[in-house]
Amino acid sequence: MASIQPSVGKLPQRLRNFFARYPPQVYSALVAPPNLPSPYTPDREAKGAHKQDREAWSFSKALLHNDPSNQNPFLPRKIFTTGKWIGPRYGLRQQADLVKLAIKYNVEPLLPPGTKSTEYKEARLAERGLRIKGTGIGQKVKGHKWERTMEARLEDRRKAMTEMPEMIRLWKQRGHGRGWRQWPKR
Repeated sequence: MASIQPSVGKLPQRLRNFFARYPPQVYSALVAPPNLPSPYTPDREAKGAHKQDREAWSFSKALLHNDPSNQNPFLPRKIFTTGKWIGPRYGLRQQADLVKLAIKYNVEPLLPPGTKSTEYKEARLAERGLRIKGTGIGQKVKGHKWERTMEARLEDRRKAMTEMPEMIRLWKQRGHGRGWRQWPKR
């Protein structure tokens, strides 16, 4: 953080005010929570591994952990006496604006982790992958029926065109349709 100190004067007023209120030494994403469970299990890659529990810790959930002693201003917090939740001090639009400014001035790692941070978005993308069915390896997008059958139809058409001279010869030889058994009458 010492390398960032000289450039503090060059930051826009909005970022300076934010860092004054929420100092990076306490709130930044660089300060790792000490006792979070690991989201990785040794048998995750094992064949026949069970489906992951929705409530289990993941890397993205670990990023959004809210320490009760230093509440993250980007995350909602629970009042344990009443059991009610309070929204984040900075809404999603304000978070997005702060993150854009921080990216522009190369100080994004000093911001607290939030849903708009680049690190969180990359973690979610890595966990969920592309959310389009059929984009995985060996999968096909369903498509319309005419799209799915088009390849076979084009192959049949190509095969019929290559066999067309022989078919014309047989047609003429048998008397223009007499004794033609390839396509029976209806």
